[in-house]
Amino acid sequence: MNNIFTNPPTLSDYRIALVPMELVHAEGLFQVQSPGIWDFMTSRNETIEAMESLVHAAVQTKNEGSALPFVVTLKNSGKVIGTTRLYDFNFNNKSCEIGFTWYGADYQRTFVNTTCKLLLLEYCFETLGFNRVQFQTDERNIRSQTAIERLGASKEGILRKHKVISSGYVRNSVLYSIINDEWPKIKENLKQKLAN
Repeated sequence: MNNIFTNPPTLSDYRIALVPMELVHAEGLFQVQSPGIWDFMTSRNETIEAMESLVHAAVQTKNEGSALPFVVTLKNSGKVIGTTRLYDFNFNNKSCEIGFTWYGADYQRTFVNTTCKLLLLEYCFETLGFNRVQFQTDERNIRSQTAIERLGASKEGILRKHKVISSGYVRNSVLYSIINDEWPKIKENLKQKLAN
């Protein structure tokens, strides 16, 4: 399994490609970010220097074998429109988490998130053979909770005083998961959403 970090996959369909993040992607991510993206994040990355630091840290997690950060690109143009990540891998228990996800404002509430999650979940359940994939979001971030629930994930509970975010606020995190038994039905539902 560890070769996924030394030779990370590109995951794609006909519209979207999730490309392994590299240092050169900082500029594209900076161009597409907007201040509202960072309201519930653990850091604010509103300068090119901050974005370069974020990308450097993300690439380092890949090099250390602890995460797979991706940039989200439009397949026809290669334009960077956001980022997402697989992390918190537990290969013994066959689980991981999807997170650190954000998209440029023009690509929010479009086909992009559904497509990205379909590609990531297919990889986790069908290629890696995982039993569980989890998600977390700020308890105040209703838009993110709605998006996760629209995927078909089950809400498991609240992690109290779980993270300190960029403003210094100590957030509660809402925990969701999808398990392998549920995946075939969820996959079909995601495909139906994209077809419509």
